[in-house]
Amino acid sequence: MTSKSSKKKEIPLVKALANPDRPQATPLDVFKLARKFWLEGKRISIGDLAKGVGVSRVTLYRWVESKDRLVEEVLWSFAKPTFDDAIKETPGGGVEHVVGVHRRFMTALGTFEPMRRFIYDNPKTAIRIQTNDPRSAHGRIIEATTLHLSDQIAKGRLKLPAPVREVAEMIVFTGGALLYSAIIGGRSTLPAIEQSCTITRMLLQGKFVKQ
Repeated sequence: MTSKSSKKKEIPLVKALANPDRPQATPLDVFKLARKFWLEGKRISIGDLAKGVGVSRVTLYRWVESKDRLVEEVLWSFAKPTFDDAIKETPGGGVEHVVGVHRRFMTALGTFEPMRRFIYDNPKTAIRIQTNDPRSAHGRIIEATTLHLSDQIAKGRLKLPAPVREVAEMIVFTGGALLYSAIIGGRSTLPAIEQSCTITRMLLQGKFVKQ
């Protein structure tokens, strides 16, 4: 006779044997499905994701920590290659090179329809996840920008008027605020991007630093 406790307990082996044709889900499957939802403009729901990959909500939360953390990973999966490509495709060095990278990166994000739709449909979430937490998408963009500026400094092409990390933070947060504001307000992103590039150039040249 089977006890109630044994009925409730889910044994992975028994579940696998009961459905041998279905591969066991992994955290990567959750990420891929969330990325698919995001690209299609669907709401990323923990319940829908759990059902989609065949695991419990408890398991899914254990894998991803929170919905915001999962969204962060989805955003970073697009932001990182976009930033890397912007560096590769922008010639020269120094201030104008950094501004050019910033313009390419911002333009790519601002014209990417899934990103525009996400920001417009989820303004509170989009603003909330703009943090300098090292794990957040914005935190990692700040780190990537810091490394890029440091590389230009090491090559003798750039000299900053303030600590490199502080300049990187100002560039990323100012650019993000201007871009998000334009999208949420239903305006063209081009003026916002050019304004952000102007501010970036001034930051790099020390125009905001008191002498």
